[in-house]
Amino acid sequence: MRKLRVLALQRESHVAPGVPSLSVAARVTEVLDYLQHMEKIDYTSITETDAAAAAGVRWADVVILSKHSSEPAFALAQQGRRAGKRLVYDIDDLIFSFPEYSGGKQKKDKTTQILQIIEQCDVVTVANLRLQEKIRHHVEDTHFVPNGMWVEKYAPEGLPRLCAEAIPDRIVFTNADFIKLESSKELLLTALQVFFIKHPQFVLDFYGDPFPEIISLPFLHFTNRMPYEQYIHSLISGHYALSITPLGASEDPAAADFNACKNPFKYLNYGAAGIPGIYSASPIYTGCIENGVTGLVIENRLSEWTEALETLAFDHELRHRIRAAAFEDIVATHHVRQSADALWQTFG
Repeated sequence: MRKLRVLALQRESHVAPGVPSLSVAARVTEVLDYLQHMEKIDYTSITETDAAAAAGVRWADVVILSKHSSEPAFALAQQGRRAGKRLVYDIDDLIFSFPEYSGGKQKKDKTTQILQIIEQCDVVTVANLRLQEKIRHHVEDTHFVPNGMWVEKYAPEGLPRLCAEAIPDRIVFTNADFIKLESSKELLLTALQVFFIKHPQFVLDFYGDPFPEIISLPFLHFTNRMPYEQYIHSLISGHYALSITPLGASEDPAAADFNACKNPFKYLNYGAAGIPGIYSASPIYTGCIENGVTGLVIENRLSEWTEALETLAFDHELRHRIRAAAFEDIVATHHVRQSADALWQTFG
């Protein structure tokens, strides 16, 4: 019997022009890789503007779009609907309202185009329950597909290999778009400057999009965003001592809804890579991280960032405990099999 054929449409990032979307990789193709590995589907991935995309729609039984908003995506969705294909539209953040800090804010409002594409689709999937509730006035009926990590793909030897830390001590910071803080951004930058001046043996490896304040952080080693699989392998091979993940919380009321509808992929990525982390006390992290056990969750205050950096950087035993607990939590609670099971249900 022929396996189900699935086409994942690729697109450009909403916040970083000219580069592929990380959401498509983390939310869609990673899960499809797992389903293909389990011999449930055959799938391919084609960019929405590629001349081969129309042929891909004809080939596929299921077409998945991820926050697509372009005219080419709309045309492909119409083609798929006319041909009786199963169309799935995935949403993983509050795309109808970007915050001031985001590069996506500068773009033309695409709500109308997004809703036109959604009208062509059979099912809309969402990444978390809070997002599901917030977009209900745009899309009433949605299907929850949780985020997950295919841990064995990146760490086949399990946790022991992830426990060897690099020398000199290395800290990792990953961020797409601009820094996701408004009122407390200068406090974070000050905490980093104080820590790295005080402890010059440490380095800060940054993966992501350039941001205006980068010039004020001379200890930061910049690496532009890279394909998702390569990025996860880089996290593992870096043997990082710890990670930092700033995100605006209650102190940024204008961005609160958007931030609360985001997803804790930094925790999933770092946990699977065996990297203990410091996370802002935003709802997406307080909802899945046990403070002091699977990570350090702190308020966006200068004193808390300073104390957390000093604590985690010099307490090897604490890092080891958090590393092990976070890894075990990802395996038990945030494995890609759960994402794959939920997405598979939308194909029938």
